Amino acid sequence: MIGLARGMTAARTGAGAALAVVLLGASLLTSIAPAAAQDYPTWDEIKAAKADASAKQAQVGEIESLLEGLRTAAAELGDTAVSSAADHAQAAEELRVSERLSDTLAEQLANAEAESADLHRAAGAAAALSYKTGSTNTSMLALLDPEGAMDLLDRLMILETVTDRAAGSYNDAVAAEREAESLRDRYDAATERHRELTDEAAERLRTAQGDDAAARISVQEQETRAAELLEQLAELNDTTADLEADRIQGLQEEAAFLEQQVAAEAAAAARAAAEAAVATTTPPRAPAPPVVAGPAPQPPAPQSPAPQSPAPLPIPIPGPAPAPPHAEPDPGTAPTPPTPPAPAPAPAPAPAPGPAPIVDDPAGAQAYASSRLPSFGWNGDEFQCLVNLWNKESRWLTSANNPYSGAYGIPQSLPGSKMGSAGADWRTNYRTQIEWGLGYISGRYGSPCAAWQHSQRMNWY
Repeated sequence: MIGLARGMTAARTGAGAALAVVLLGASLLTSIAPAAAQDYPTWDEIKAAKADASAKQAQVGEIESLLEGLRTAAAELGDTAVSSAADHAQAAEELRVSERLSDTLAEQLANAEAESADLHRAAGAAAALSYKTGSTNTSMLALLDPEGAMDLLDRLMILETVTDRAAGSYNDAVAAEREAESLRDRYDAATERHRELTDEAAERLRTAQGDDAAARISVQEQETRAAELLEQLAELNDTTADLEADRIQGLQEEAAFLEQQVAAEAAAAARAAAEAAVATTTPPRAPAPPVVAGPAPQPPAPQSPAPQSPAPLPIPIPGPAPAPPHAEPDPGTAPTPPTPPAPAPAPAPAPAPGPAPIVDDPAGAQAYASSRLPSFGWNGDEFQCLVNLWNKESRWLTSANNPYSGAYGIPQSLPGSKMGSAGADWRTNYRTQIEWGLGYISGRYGSPCAAWQHSQRMNWY
């Protein structure tokens, strides 16, 4: 659900930072400019509208529209940040694979060049022996001294047949040299591809940084603007800001539940079709067993359904995938020659470091979810079903990002911005994700165990 290679030069770091600033500035303009241009109601207008029924109704509709606009803008920027972080993670993984390939080819090339040099020395020794015994030929002399071959022929006049041993050594040396040349071509191509992937990964990182900054600014703006708009709405309706927030959140969640269901069914159908297509050519691979959580933590006293959310954390930059086993070169039967200098490794500069990853805390998330069960009327027996469900969906990772469907977060909201109905910080805060996920389960299935049973039958929930 986000260091590409080895150290980066100062020039590239400076260029990356400059471009990141440009992208950040552009992102901030796109997120802040509409809000600055938006005509938000003043308190004088609220008081004036309250005195007239039709004006009041119109003002209520306008405020609700403004709140929805803020939520939508933040949601779109959040989804964009999630998508660009996933793109960067993919590019970073491709770069790691390229680096491993370049390292492997460099090692193979060094071994091939060493073997070629050794075989050439063996061919030279065989040619010298042939000369001493009175048998040599033009090709062997050309191998030993191509520039002086004709002079030697003129002076020595001893064109004899080459012994089988000398001819075999020469052929082996030529074959080894050709193999080294082929590896050199492959290594050069891999080096060039590595440079291209390095630039691409750096560009995607800068994009992810800019999108992350824009999403954060939008979240802050949404929270600040929404707080005042809710106060104004409460003034018009003679309620409180909390009640108005709960009412609007309920409407948003109801709509999000329906959209989530449709999206989940479509994703499940697409996944089933893809698996069926793969099954015709390759046997299916059994999924890894889900992690089983320990005993459920003791829940504290019931909390308010809308807990305080901590400050948003940076975007996820997934860590490196486990490296495949390193292929060992075949030592062969020939004695190991002195190793010549290895070819220069492919450059692997790392762009400017990205934002720190989201802190994925499965244990903390499970503890929080357990503490919220009583607020939904569920007992401790439901907790294990919830653990099983979200182990299967996301392993309880805040940054879990399905690369195929685009679902995001612990409950795998599709898209992630649907969780915005529970809080603007849905991208970085597992509490917000859990609040939305529990609400979704309650509204759609009634309980975590019912959702888990559905997931077992249908492979989605």
